Amino acid sequence: MLGAMLVSFAVYFAVAYSGSIEGLPNLRLLAVYAGAMMLQLVILGVGRLFIGMTSGKESRAKPDERDRAIAHRAGHRAYFVMMTGLVFTGVYLPFTSVGWHIVHAALLTYVVSEIVRYWVVLSAYRKGWHG
Repeated sequence: MLGAMLVSFAVYFAVAYSGSIEGLPNLRLLAVYAGAMMLQLVILGVGRLFIGMTSGKESRAKPDERDRAIAHRAGHRAYFVMMTGLVFTGVYLPFTSVGWHIVHAALLTYVVSEIVRYWVVLSAYRKGWHG
């Protein structure tokens, strides 16, 4: 999921900021967003098939307390990032920006918080969980 998000949203933001950002509504930019989401779904589908074919029974095991603790820690850190970004987007940006800049700031807040969540999970499994 981390890789799929990085690729799809990198493509979206690169296209969105490659030219002038038009006013609201901008159907071309919404089509680019839909394309980025389709790219993410394709990457996730291929990854899921690959993992399903190459992993054994243990990949389908129910999460234990360690898995739940890792997920809780990752969610907690991502929530802090999300709230910080949304306060910035909702309190500060309406006075300094308009239109797509605010929309992109909110979307970027979501993307960064999810990247933090998946990064914390990945690093906890990679480095080992130490409570």
